[in-house]
Amino acid sequence: MSRVLNNESGVSDKTRKHIQKIIRDVGYEPDRRARALANARSLLLGVAYNNRNPNYVLQILKGAQMAANGRGYEIVMHSVGSDLDAADELIRFMRRSGCDGLILTPPLSESATLIAALAEQNWPSVRIAGDNADFPVPQIRYNDRTAALTLTNQLAKLGHTRIAFIGGPANAGPTMRRLAGVRDALSLNGLAIDDEMIRYGGFTFESGQEAGNDLLTLTNKATAIICANDEMAAGVFHSAAKLGIRIPEELSVTGFDDSPVASQLWPPLTSVRQPVQDMTSLAVAMLTGDITRKAGAVQQFDAEIVERSSVSIPGNK
Repeated sequence: MSRVLNNESGVSDKTRKHIQKIIRDVGYEPDRRARALANARSLLLGVAYNNRNPNYVLQILKGAQMAANGRGYEIVMHSVGSDLDAADELIRFMRRSGCDGLILTPPLSESATLIAALAEQNWPSVRIAGDNADFPVPQIRYNDRTAALTLTNQLAKLGHTRIAFIGGPANAGPTMRRLAGVRDALSLNGLAIDDEMIRYGGFTFESGQEAGNDLLTLTNKATAIICANDEMAAGVFHSAAKLGIRIPEELSVTGFDDSPVASQLWPPLTSVRQPVQDMTSLAVAMLTGDITRKAGAVQQFDAEIVERSSVSIPGNK
């Protein structure tokens, strides 16, 4: 029976199915503590986060929990209070919790100091997102630069020439990658890369509202705005409404993350859907040994653009 419970080889299909039926019939559940003692593991995986987007954190948790439960592991979420103290705090967390591995989410996954400190402790770790492949921790990400290029290219093909971008903090990895994609597309379409059309925020509704108001009160205002997340796009919707600017008739707006707010806005927001749950599931597989985890390895997913009703040709009245 132990071979079946541990999914080991050396058991015929007929015997395996028979034992699995007995397990289901009697409602047997393996004792996680006993398994942990036998394997010298805690069967716990940590997920560290310091992200202000609750939907993003929820998607991370869903993906990790589903993948971990299927392998007999449990997830321990840990919120890191300060970037400055993140390394010491996470080292204390790992020692206290006894987790067998750690998943780092952005922006923590982009901290060279934090990653170096964890690597020094020899704790198995995997980074979600991040940008630097030279770090000694495997990285799982999606190509948001290409997604931003595709979004911008679609807007340019519709006839938009005044395309603005609202990012998060200027030094944040997602901001830099997505802005690079916007610049790539503008260059490919022979459009000017105008710094007047770039604003930075905090990935919040309020910062999107402020940046949107700035861009929409320029003398030669934007006809399309690409926002680095959906929360800031919602802020742009609010600013446009206050200024009497109709979406999408007079202004096209897009976002990133495809969070619930994207479909709740009116008109619904065109947004980039990140494969967050798939990326987190792969991270769990790496930490549990189902997939080989190599230092510095990069696994990249493609993003999906979910087209809704917030984009149109410029001046479509």
